[in-house]
Amino acid sequence: MRKTILLLLLTVHFLYAQKRETPVIDDKVIKVDTLLWNLRALSKPPKFEWLRQDGKVQSMFYQGVDYQGKATQVFAYYSNPDLIAGKPQSKRKFPGVVLLHGGGGKAFREWVEKWAAEGYAAIAMDFSGAQKDVREYTSPGPGQSDLDKFEKLEKGSSLRDMWTYQSVANAIRAHSLLLSFREVEQSETCLTGISWGGYLTCLVGSLDNRFKAAAPVYGCAFYDESDVFKVSLNKLSPATKQKWMKYFDPSSYMPYAKPQFLFVNGNKDRFYNVVPYDKTYKLIPEKQRSMCLIPDMKHSHEWGWEPQEIRYFFESVIHEKSPLVKVDSVMEKDSVLTVRYNAPVSLRLAEFYYTNDTVSTNENRVWQVQKATIDKDGKTAVCPLPAEGFKYGFFYLKDHRNVSGSSAFVMH
Repeated sequence: MRKTILLLLLTVHFLYAQKRETPVIDDKVIKVDTLLWNLRALSKPPKFEWLRQDGKVQSMFYQGVDYQGKATQVFAYYSNPDLIAGKPQSKRKFPGVVLLHGGGGKAFREWVEKWAAEGYAAIAMDFSGAQKDVREYTSPGPGQSDLDKFEKLEKGSSLRDMWTYQSVANAIRAHSLLLSFREVEQSETCLTGISWGGYLTCLVGSLDNRFKAAAPVYGCAFYDESDVFKVSLNKLSPATKQKWMKYFDPSSYMPYAKPQFLFVNGNKDRFYNVVPYDKTYKLIPEKQRSMCLIPDMKHSHEWGWEPQEIRYFFESVIHEKSPLVKVDSVMEKDSVLTVRYNAPVSLRLAEFYYTNDTVSTNENRVWQVQKATIDKDGKTAVCPLPAEGFKYGFFYLKDHRNVSGSSAFVMH
């Protein structure tokens, strides 16, 4: 009897999750002289096969883009609120989210579980071509080494065989597949990624304008200014480095992005430091971006998917629910710093973080903090200008939902 019920549930899910027509990316708005990705082709759902459908999180292989002239497979986990609850597939439609892992990572089952439990149809794919907990790949794509990300370009590799091209293309294909599932609300899909996945989120969110919201965590553009990644880029010849930056740095595409963006980072991240990060989010118009700089945020996949602000942000965009605290401006006058903000819930905390340390690397930079006084008007908070001045600073605000937001970096 139990086997019969399970078979029935799987059959219902299979029938309901059949593919349907998907929206097409508008590639005309991306005004670069040479667009490497065929976005209209990538808008079509790829062929896929289920590997396991007997649990709350399902696994699959879907067809990736060709690599070195050969077809590829991409491993992915998938779930939705019905599956995670162990219920029969209903006729409800859910918002969708695409999850992009960082360097050294893989498709994380627990990340999919988290988002399915929070009400989303979620898909997370593997960018390494080496997922260990499934049967062996018959045709994987590139790995995640510096060779695949940088060095092969110096050796004459095709641009389309580079890790970035492959990962961006396969992330867009995952979105197209998600959009083809009948349980997914096509006008309510979001994107988030961590570290290298945050870098990919900047790229994919700029190229695939079917997304309504994108939240890169840590990752940013201007890789040639990163404390870490500029080392790899500087090993390339000047011409190859310029080529990499033209085709694979998010700065080439972010001015054409259409989703709403939430930028999540710490102030002491090893890989994505203050100056290039500040330049990155400024590529997105102020009305189209929100900020969440988290003091001393650690760098890992777990820390990267933990901030509840990502979900609050997505809900505010796709369901018009109460947004994050959003800073309007930071002003300096008469040795006083004033932050103007909009918050749907009153603040319980306002702090100003600042540093004069321009010698240390980003992760070792010494920061100071002072409390700000929250005005009764519910619109401003103030603090004295540090007596010693500051080079970089930001306001960190938290409301009574325990949801935070921040100013952008204040560059002095």
